[in-house]
Amino acid sequence: MRRTLFLVAAGVSFATLASSAQVGNQPGSGFTTVLSSAMRYTMNYEQRFALLAADEHYVQEVLRPPNPGDNLTQRNPGGGMRGGGQMNLQTIKSDYLLVQLGGDGEGFMPFRDAYEVKGRKLRERNDRLLKLFTSNDKNRFEKAAAINSDTAKHNLGNVARTINIPLLAMMFLHPRVNERFEFTDGGEENINGRILRKATYREVARPTLIKTSRGRDLAMTGIIWIDPFTGTVMKTELNAADPIVRSQVTVTFRRDEALDLIVPEKMEEYYKAYSAVDDILATATYSNVRRILKSDLEEK
Repeated sequence: MRRTLFLVAAGVSFATLASSAQVGNQPGSGFTTVLSSAMRYTMNYEQRFALLAADEHYVQEVLRPPNPGDNLTQRNPGGGMRGGGQMNLQTIKSDYLLVQLGGDGEGFMPFRDAYEVKGRKLRERNDRLLKLFTSNDKNRFEKAAAINSDTAKHNLGNVARTINIPLLAMMFLHPRVNERFEFTDGGEENINGRILRKATYREVARPTLIKTSRGRDLAMTGIIWIDPFTGTVMKTELNAADPIVRSQVTVTFRRDEALDLIVPEKMEEYYKAYSAVDDILATATYSNVRRILKSDLEEK
């Protein structure tokens, strides 16, 4: 049985939510200014494209930890260590697409279209997601959702996840959703020679943005690493856990010089269902990022 994390509306849409973030105690000076700058950055970020496409290289593995003392037999009365290790490995190559849902902060929706699994070619690469959303097809969202669902069937493990979205945690800063969270100063951290300010967050509003397969609220916590001078989000961490399942998604960003845009570079995931023995790990990397502007679509 798969344990599922469901994201509200299956996308990142904040059109019906209000603003005004909650800020916790700040031991360091200037945190409120840094946080406000990051919120403006996030609000402006989604206006910089109508469609953002990339190549996704997704490596997933199921790991079994060593289990001491559970292999009791007549020949081995003292038990011992049952070996663990990698139980399964899957590499998925997909076209990845973020679709802007509209103006004034309505958010965006992600889609994946797998074209290769474990080195086996599934289809010819023809940018069908991109072509679908640059056409006037009235059923493009329904067709893209079906493609995305087919791709998700290749995911490994007993947790069917829908929070594996590189920009999800960053969008918690958006003015239309940030009041659902309390942000606290996490101090500074040097990452690759760059001093970043950490904003720790926890979801305080109910109902929560994501739920379990049984409809239970699943509050999120995590960290957002911010360039204190520009408000640019350079790294995010998202945690969600309850007695049934726990997960962590960490995303790092890089500057794409050709696009003059910060884009996802790597997404690392961890999932564990408490009823399961195995851990699920995954790492997705992104390349060949392309941007379609709203003006480009209007010209078609």
